Amino acid sequence: MRALSFIVLLIGYSATSFWAHPIVPAKKSPNASHFLRVSVSPLIGFYSVNKNHASAPTQRMSGVISIRHEIKLDRSNKVYFLYGGEYLLHGLNFKSYYFKPDSLPLYTKKFEYNYGLYIQEANIPLQLRMSFRNERNAVISPYALIGYQLRMLTAAKLQVTQNGNTIRNETADMKFKTPLLHSKINSGITLAVGIQKNPINQAVNGFLELTYRYNFSPYYFEKSYAASSLFINSGFLGLNLGLRF
Repeated sequence: MRALSFIVLLIGYSATSFWAHPIVPAKKSPNASHFLRVSVSPLIGFYSVNKNHASAPTQRMSGVISIRHEIKLDRSNKVYFLYGGEYLLHGLNFKSYYFKPDSLPLYTKKFEYNYGLYIQEANIPLQLRMSFRNERNAVISPYALIGYQLRMLTAAKLQVTQNGNTIRNETADMKFKTPLLHSKINSGITLAVGIQKNPINQAVNGFLELTYRYNFSPYYFEKSYAASSLFINSGFLGLNLGLRF
């Protein structure tokens, strides 16, 4: 909850910083240097699990909502720095063991139970966007983006079933295998290419980004009935649709 509260405060600060450098509502000022980017993206998740303890990972419905403050860094209207906050929801299904209470754990590699996991994250992106055209003059401007994001695991929901019967339905305490400062904090990088539409004398721009997120550390949860060392790796491909104000 603290991580989620922090990300909400950061989003609020981004919006406040933007409004502190206002743009004329009906028209875009030629000298504007601060912008606000709001976007939403469905995600395709690429998961891998510890093959000694699980198998057949498949993605569940995933997506991200992003609010970023953008600052122009040069006079040619081509280089921008972005920061802000993101809410990421993703999940996966996989097969694994289920050890009943007071039973002896036997790792036979017979994965007869279905696990369903949903994970919530708060991310802080720090990004550099480089346009291939002067965005003040070009109606359409392609660009590339590279960035670093701080990832904070905020909540997770776990379900275990067998033959359609629910055995467990509860929260899971997710942690990173190689944490950064805290067991729920790590990081990753984002690579993206996109196009932005810049209507002349209009205050709002539209953009479309193809993004890939690579995460540095696997994450895991611990339950008395689950296999140990159940590490999960993930990456995400997304199509980001948004507006710049």
